[in-house]
Amino acid sequence: MDNTIYPNDSALLPAVNLVDMEISADGTDLTLSFDSIFQSKGVNYSIVLSIIENSGQKAMEAIADEITFGNNAFIVIADEYNSDFIHADITAIETTLDGSFQ
Repeated sequence: MDNTIYPNDSALLPAVNLVDMEISADGTDLTLSFDSIFQSKGVNYSIVLSIIENSGQKAMEAIADEITFGNNAFIVIADEYNSDFIHADITAIETTLDGSFQ
């Protein structure tokens, strides 16, 4: 498996499809869950982000605030290639959507 981060590796998902944000039991991961963008029954997508331990609440609030009150058409949640994260406590992307669209 190639773990290289390429500038064109990305996912663009509608904010309206974000249905859940969940902090892991150990407080080091934040999972964003989305309804299917293909209208397929039972097919959902999740992206797991690494976060600083026990900072999930602040990261979730930053995401929710940007969705609710932000003025940008596109919201960058996590961009490892450019080290651009919506909140300083998000440190990396653990899992991606690779293979989810097959």
